[in-house]
Amino acid sequence: MLELKFDSSSFTRKLRGIQISAIPEAQKKSLYKFGFLNKKKIAVHMKKVFRNPVTFTLNSPLYKVYDENSMAFFIRSNAPKGNKPSKYLAPVEYLTGGVKESYETKFSYWLRNYSGLPALSNKYAIPVMNSPAVQKNKYGNMKPSQYSAVKKGLERFASGAEKAKGNQYRYFSVPAKSGKKASRLRPMGIYRVKGNTLGLLFTLTTKKPIVPQSFQFLGETKRNLEKDMSYIFKSELRKQLAQFK
Repeated sequence: MLELKFDSSSFTRKLRGIQISAIPEAQKKSLYKFGFLNKKKIAVHMKKVFRNPVTFTLNSPLYKVYDENSMAFFIRSNAPKGNKPSKYLAPVEYLTGGVKESYETKFSYWLRNYSGLPALSNKYAIPVMNSPAVQKNKYGNMKPSQYSAVKKGLERFASGAEKAKGNQYRYFSVPAKSGKKASRLRPMGIYRVKGNTLGLLFTLTTKKPIVPQSFQFLGETKRNLEKDMSYIFKSELRKQLAQFK
């Protein structure tokens, strides 16, 4: 989170008397205007550094005006469902310009801890986006409905129910419980099968994936502040002073 203290003294030294009363309102309106403008500019920045970000991510930068002198900028920390932007964007926020371990999604956490497959307790799943078995949404990500189907399928597999009913897909992982025999037959991964059709949905790795620190939330906000705030405040101050003419 970035907090901003706004000092307008350099722009208002020549004001006298009743004109001084225009400053607080001009400052407050300036903070709101800058917050709205910065939110739009951060969304543009996101589109440059992320591959086809979802609307929820683009709308996650937020701001709050405390009073005419201060405000804060932050990333949304709540989500009605799915993963929280403040959590999954934290690893990619620019600190050193290097790389960092990626945020573990709810699906990955479930897979390692609650799938009922002991051999996956130290594995991380990576969707195989070029696999024809993967169902993509308009953003190019695996559909949430397919994640749900995989979870239900793996729960059936873990319980020992290997055959799916009717014309349904069956899901399994390599490795599963011991993994010794299965891992010699196929590469590690999570598979979907129906009839003679086998599809790879996820590869598995023992190392947590890493991501580049490319999201400059604080840096871009500071640059936007230096570029835009003086113009915004002067404009708002003129509007307020016009009321005294």
